[in-house]
Amino acid sequence: MSTINIAFRRFWQSETGPKTVHFWAPTLKWGLVIAGLTDINRPVDKVSGAQNLSLLSTAVIWTRWSFVIKPKNMLLASVNSFLTLTAGYQLARIVNYRLRNGDTIQQTFSYILNGAGNRNNEKLIQE
Repeated sequence: MSTINIAFRRFWQSETGPKTVHFWAPTLKWGLVIAGLTDINRPVDKVSGAQNLSLLSTAVIWTRWSFVIKPKNMLLASVNSFLTLTAGYQLARIVNYRLRNGDTIQQTFSYILNGAGNRNNEKLIQE
């Protein structure tokens, strides 16, 4: 048996191999990372703060959790680490944009949590 066959068989029969959810869930989650990376070209006022805050929160939790669960899932850790970076970058873009355009820190966080269409956010901006 060749080395490639042995490696493939080990991968196929692994606890985190393609016959398990430990493989497919993180693999498909890379789509969220790719979507976040494509948002880099999107105007910052069109990027959702609440969505990226949610992605950042879950990514941080799941990165930690991937080292606690048995078997340890490095694919899950890697995708969530990249998702943390991507969502964090998008949130930093939003914060910088809002602060440079005259919002206070309170208004910026209200915008991130509630979006632009919230009446409370409009009242804060007018005050």
